Amino acid sequence: MTLPGSPVHVDPMAIDRIEWRIASDLGRKALIATPVAAVAVGIWRGFDAGLGVVLAVAIVVANLLLSAAVIGWTARTMPHALTGVALLSFVGRIVLITAMGVGIKALDIVDWPVFCITLVAAYFVLLVWELRSVSFSLASPGLKPRPGRS
Repeated sequence: MTLPGSPVHVDPMAIDRIEWRIASDLGRKALIATPVAAVAVGIWRGFDAGLGVVLAVAIVVANLLLSAAVIGWTARTMPHALTGVALLSFVGRIVLITAMGVGIKALDIVDWPVFCITLVAAYFVLLVWELRSVSFSLASPGLKPRPGRS
């Protein structure tokens, strides 16, 4: 595959999946923080609140992983459509999260205020936490290389 305007042949399978590495790193960080937050909130507000934390973070991580999969696939197969697909994917995932939230509210299985606050806060906390790990350099896009790793 040759990218438009590029004289160099690029093998789509050789492209580093930066988006997937970042999303999976966010997922690992969520696995570290979620049990602590769920237990703390569960002690404070009860079992339903702890379950709300776990469910909200699971939805956030699933959304980030789905976003990485869609953006990665689009970047490798149709790079010219990346902006449009990313926007439509975002809108679709927001609609899906809203539908899931309505269903969870209707089932009344979690502490609703805790679920909503966690859903919003988890995005911000994970993204700010990830800022320390992300490289904004074109020499090494994605996660910063760790010392001792090749």
